[in-house]
Amino acid sequence: MKKAIKALALAAALLTGAAVSASPINVGGVVWDPDATNAGLSQIDFSAHGTVNENSVNPPLITHVTGYGLILQMNSDVANGGSFCPGCELTYTFSMDLVSILPSTTLPGNLDFSFTNLHVQVWVDHSMNFADTAATAGDGTLWLDLVGNGNLTGSGTLIGTGSDSGSGTSLLNVVGGLAMGNFDTNTKLNGADMVFSSSFQPSGDLIGGLPDGRLTGTFDLTGNSIPEPNSLALLGLALVGGAAVARRSRK
Repeated sequence: MKKAIKALALAAALLTGAAVSASPINVGGVVWDPDATNAGLSQIDFSAHGTVNENSVNPPLITHVTGYGLILQMNSDVANGGSFCPGCELTYTFSMDLVSILPSTTLPGNLDFSFTNLHVQVWVDHSMNFADTAATAGDGTLWLDLVGNGNLTGSGTLIGTGSDSGSGTSLLNVVGGLAMGNFDTNTKLNGADMVFSSSFQPSGDLIGGLPDGRLTGTFDLTGNSIPEPNSLALLGLALVGGAAVARRSRK
């Protein structure tokens, strides 16, 4: 009986140790370490940060938003593209449709907005040809395919004028891509997998003396990640081995 208890304790220790100290994960040439210092926030072991470039809405004429960006940081407080994507670049494209723009109920003078049909696609590209365009942001291999879990909501000023400033956030579900198996965790509110948030302001560019309707800013993508299959297999073997020893001890 004592041997069985020791065996199960050893298996539990192996499982706990692996959960606390995960190995770097590599999917399609993109590498991240769940144990990275600034990724140690509660319930988060993956964070990405980058640029945003999108069109503004002008209802009722323009209600569809498309945008793109370059991921600059992953589990880091500084740009580290050469570390998390050596010899490659990680970009993304997104689209969504306006639902409403209403006076804010919590921030006087602001406008609250809501978008539906949010679709975010993250691309890994080993040709490294990003030229700050939608075309060069949406090529390569699809790394993550995500859709909104509920609407993207937020608040800002001059929303819908072409001089929009503000921020928004949305829950996301992972539905495809090379890294789908590493992020389909259902650990966020409403069973979502990740959280997307962004801030934006006018690009500053003019056409005929008026704002060009383009917005720029930054975004953050956060969530949890599942270890690689090899790591999970090792944990399984540890538990199976512990159970086998326990059975032998009972006999």
